[in-house]
Amino acid sequence: MLNGVEHGEQESTVRSRACFTGHDAGDRAERAAPSAATQLMIWSEHRDWGGVYDRIYGYDGPCDSAGYTFDPSTWWSNNLTSFQVMGGCTKSFMSGPRGNDSFTGDVRYVGDTLNDAVTHVKVWRG
Repeated sequence: MLNGVEHGEQESTVRSRACFTGHDAGDRAERAAPSAATQLMIWSEHRDWGGVYDRIYGYDGPCDSAGYTFDPSTWWSNNLTSFQVMGGCTKSFMSGPRGNDSFTGDVRYVGDTLNDAVTHVKVWRG
């Protein structure tokens, strides 16, 4: 769970992390999210939103022009391949050791430069 970017800060504050596996992981993840949280993204391990996935939530409401900025965990930094945006987020920017890219809407494949190499993420409404 993330707070929005505060004035003068470079990144959103991560308030909590949770992992869920198994056949009902998605349902358990949704039930575990606090009612005050806004789902911002779904990250996926493979192209076209396949494989393992993770839901990213924010605590400071839906995306606005300031949005949310954060660094993925080490596992996601090495496995993120596609994602969906929600919660009012329409734009995203990702960077990694091989380069960066900006996106609009859901992304079926982050491209060869960022595939399995994302170290920084920003999402916002643009």
